[in-house]
This record gives sequence, structure tokens and C-alpha cells, in this order.
Amino acid sequence: PDLGRACAQGLADLSALRVSATGPDGETLRVPGAGVPWFLALLGRHALITSLFTLPARPELAAATLLALAAAQARGEEADRVAQPGKIVHEMRHGELAYFGQVPYGRYYGSVDATPLFLMLLGAHARVTDDDKLAQRLERHARAAVEWMFRFGGLADHGFLLYRGDAGGLTNQSWKDSAGAICFADGTPVKGVVTAAAAQGYAYDALRQAAALARSAWGDAAYADRMEEEADRLRTRFLSHFWLADREFPALAVDGRGRRADALGSDAGHLLWTGILDQERGEAVAERLLSPAFFTGWGIRTLASGQDAYHPLSYHRGSVWPHDSAIAALGLARYGLREQAATVARG
Repeated sequence: PDLGRACAQGLADLSALRVSATGPDGETLRVPGAGVPWFLALLGRHALITSLFTLPARPELAAATLLALAAAQARGEEADRVAQPGKIVHEMRHGELAYFGQVPYGRYYGSVDATPLFLMLLGAHARVTDDDKLAQRLERHARAAVEWMFRFGGLADHGFLLYRGDAGGLTNQSWKDSAGAICFADGTPVKGVVTAAAAQGYAYDALRQAAALARSAWGDAAYADRMEEEADRLRTRFLSHFWLADREFPALAVDGRGRRADALGSDAGHLLWTGILDQERGEAVAERLLSPAFFTGWGIRTLASGQDAYHPLSYHRGSVWPHDSAIAALGLARYGLREQAATVARG
């Protein structure tokens, strides 16, 4: 009964949070806003993760999100908006400062992960609904998103998705987007080129989803084979470059000089969610995430305690975020660790 009431309340709240957006054919859509009061707007990452969570109960919300983001997908390069062809928008604002160009957030693309998340949701929507029509309608947009990951996102030249801090917008462009959130264990921020661990997990799953869509919806077996091969290669590179063998945990990020940001963060739960870790490493991560340094009883800390960078009242350096813990719970279940997943879910 408590779970049923919580789900009903969540769906009611989600309905109240919806905002208007425009689809590829000019249609009016209702999509999830990121939050009241300051984020009641379409934010790509937030809408995509929300739609992934609610997909079994509200597939129409996922469809609206995908259509709205396809309509806003970048078609050219705009340096001040961090836009490149195929990239999925991070944020669309309609306030005075955005309208008059005083801030870039009228249509801002400073997110390394919205584009792979778009592919993840499109693949999940086709699988859950057992209907390929939306995937076929958005094939051009999906292929453009894949092309962005390789051509502009860094996969082709560097082997990983990466970003560079934007002086006029966001310094960090992964989900932990506050200044200093991506750091070494001593608290030193990662600067310059940043290769965030969680984004590699999203990229891995996005490539696998693109492969599945190419087989089931687009009739392109050669493209599917290529995507599967690219996903496998990304996984191999990731385990080689990010895994901290002495700590049995992945680095939070790698900087432009190849140094591993050794702060222990909750992003490892996102790696479980996307399946980029092998079973042995996944179980090692699970054990650490359920340890007192991470698990509070209420959820998983964004940064483990006992590190110089840790601050429980910070934005991303030790606080608990419900969606972050929920992603970890889903990841634990994916690796067959159902008891641990239930522990996090109850928290």
C-alpha cells in the first residue's frame, strides 16, 4: 500500500511538473520540467532520466521527451551555445536574460551525456512498448546523435566521450555539473579536458541501443555490427584506463593529461546501470557503495566520506541525490545483486 501511494503521488507530481515543448512537425508536447521553482524548463538530461524511470507506467511521456529533444537537436556549430550537429540540447529557457541573449541558456548544449541518454531512451522505448514506429520516425536524429559522439564528442579521436569547461556556461558538463564536483581525492578540481566516468557508461549503452535499433527498426545489419564492435572496444578501453586496481573502484574521471581523478564517487552506480563493468568489478563496486563511507541509510553519498574533498552539505561532494541512488539500485539489480538493490531502494 505504501509503495502504491508513493507511485500515485509521484505520477501526480510529475503531471504538475510538465511544461510545453514543440515537436519535429510543430506539434505541441507536454514534457517533464526539471523542477520547481528554478528549473521549470526542458532540460535534456533531466527529462531523459525522468522518462527512463517512468517508461513502464508512462511511455507517452518518453515519446514526448524524445520528440521534443529531436526537434531541438543541434544542426550546426554555435560556439557560444556549445552546439555541434547531432548534439542533444541541455537546457531551454524562456526568461528575460535568455530572451535578450544575456545568458546562453535559451538553447544551450553544454552537456556531454544528454546525447547518449537520448539513444538510451529511444532504445528502451522501442523495447518496452514493443513498437518500432517512433524509432523509425527518429532514425535520422538517432544516427545524427551517434555521429556527434564520434565526430565531436571525442570517441573517434580520443576513444572516450569528453568535454571542455565552458567559461560562459558550465564548467562541468556531466550530471555533477557544479564547479569542483569532478575532482581528485584531495579536492583539487579536474580542469581542462574532462573524461567523466559516468558518461562512458552512457556511451557504451547508447551504442548498444543503436545496434539494437538498427537490427529491429532500421533494417541495417552492417550498422548494427559496427555499433556492437564500437561498444565492445569502448568497454575494453574504459576498464583499462579508469579502473583503480588498488582501490577496486573506478576513477571519477580522467583529465587531459591522462591523470585519473581518484575521488571515490557515486558515479560508479551509473556504471552498474549501464552494464559497462564486468561481473567481478561490478560486485566490487557494489560492496563499496553499500559500505558506511557511501551508504547513509537514506541513500548513497555522491562522494564517499573520509576523503579531503568530502562535504555532506555540498551540492555534489557528499550529499545524497534520490535519482542517483535509484540509478545505483537499478544497476545493482542488473548485476543480480537484488538484496543490495533492495537495501538502497528502501533507503
